[in-house]
Parts: sequence; C-alpha cells; structure tokens
Amino acid sequence: MSEARARLDALPNLYPKLFPRGPLPWGFEVSDGWSELVAILCARIDSILCETQSARMQVVQVKEKFGALRFYYELKGADASISGVIREAVALAEAASTHICERCGCPGEHRTGGGWFVTLCAACSATDP
Repeated sequence: MSEARARLDALPNLYPKLFPRGPLPWGFEVSDGWSELVAILCARIDSILCETQSARMQVVQVKEKFGALRFYYELKGADASISGVIREAVALAEAASTHICERCGCPGEHRTGGGWFVTLCAACSATDP
C-alpha cells in the first residue's frame, strides 16, 4: 500500500466527526495524487465543525468524476453560515483538483484523453495508454 493510500485510509479515524459510521463502503475512489488535497479538505471541515455543537456531518463518497474531485456529504443541524463555509471549502478543493495530477500530485492540466476527462501532469500524461 502506498503512503498516499495509507493517508486516505487513516482519515475516518482521524476525523470521526466527518466519518461517524467509520470508513466509506467503497473507500476513497481517487488516485494517490489527490490524497493530500482530500486530507487538507477533511482537516479544514473538521476545524469548521469544531466551531458548532449542533452540526452533524457524514461524508458519503469521495471520488473522481470528469477528471475532478467530487466530495459528497450530508450535513444536518448547521446554520447557514457554517453550511456556506463548508460548501465553499468543498468547492475550492474540487476546483483545485483540476490543476493537480490525480496520479502523482504534481501540477497538472485538466484534459480529455481517450474519451475520458483526466487531470494529469506532463509526465503522467506521457505514460497514459
């Protein structure tokens, strides 16, 4: 198991407020290159949730879709300001993913390849079948 994958797999234990039911049923459906981005997002959301007692969150799915990060969650009991800050943090991470190679984490470019949208750096794109 890669260090990046181990980092992703540890997130449910590190952030029980985001993963109250434990690990995701299908795991994190992203390549290793986005592990740091997902970890930073989880840390940010956890710090936001520490500001309120009433909010409850459940991360439902974290995956790649159309070459970008998708972070699906359910949020209950949060006021409009907390909901907005979390929504903004997720949107920023999803937008950032279109500039980070999903395989290695280096700066990348959002492009189409073989009928699929991907975000890859030049080196990973050169090895793309």
